[in-house]
Amino acid sequence: MIEVIEYTDKATEEPLVPLITEAYSDAQVHLRRLPETMQIEFKSHGAAPETGVGGFAYSPDLINAVFDKNFANREEQLANLRGMIFHESFHVNQGFTFTKSPFSALDSAIYEGCATVFERDYANTKPLYGDHSHHSDAELHSWLDQVKEVGTDYFEEEATWHKWAFYNAELKQRWIIYKLGVWLVDKTIERTGLTVIDLQDKTAPEILELSKH
Repeated sequence: MIEVIEYTDKATEEPLVPLITEAYSDAQVHLRRLPETMQIEFKSHGAAPETGVGGFAYSPDLINAVFDKNFANREEQLANLRGMIFHESFHVNQGFTFTKSPFSALDSAIYEGCATVFERDYANTKPLYGDHSHHSDAELHSWLDQVKEVGTDYFEEEATWHKWAFYNAELKQRWIIYKLGVWLVDKTIERTGLTVIDLQDKTAPEILELSKH
C-alpha cells in the first residue's frame, strides 16, 4: 500500500495516489524485497522536462515524487509516473537508496541500468535517458573506463553527479550513467539469458562480473 506523508499541491497530487498505488502493487508482483507499505513524499522541484515527473529512492520505505502540473501531455505524463514508481521500487529492492550512500559512479550506473530496464520492460515506458542505441560499443567502453575512475565523488560532489548523470560538457553527452548502465545490463541479459527480474537480488559488482566488462 501507499502512504503519502507530504503533498506540495494536494489538489493536483492526491488524485494521483490510486495510480501510484496500482503501480507499486504491480511492481511488488515482481520484486521480492519491497516493504508492504511505501511512503511517498511529494516534492515541488525536480521533474524532468522530457517526462513531467521525477523520483528519488530516499530510504528503504520512502520515495520522493515530483509531478509537474504544467506538463503538456497528461496521458504521457501519467504513463511516466507509473514508470517512475517501477524505477524507484527497483532501487529500493536492490538497496540503492540515498540513506545507504555513498555508492561509486560505476555501481550507480549498474543500479540505474537495472531500474531503467525494469521500467522499460515491465512498465512499458520508453526512457530516453537509457537509450544507448545511438552509441557504439567503443564509445560506451570509453565511458565505462572513465566512470570507473570517478568513484564515490559521484555521490559526494553535486557537480560530479550532474556531470555524469545529466550532462557532460566535455563529452557533449547527456545521461551517461543511465545509458552506460542500461548497456551493461542489456549485455548481461544477452550473454546469460537472465532477465532483469533475475538480477534483482544481485549487487552491482556481481552484475558487472556477469556482463564480462
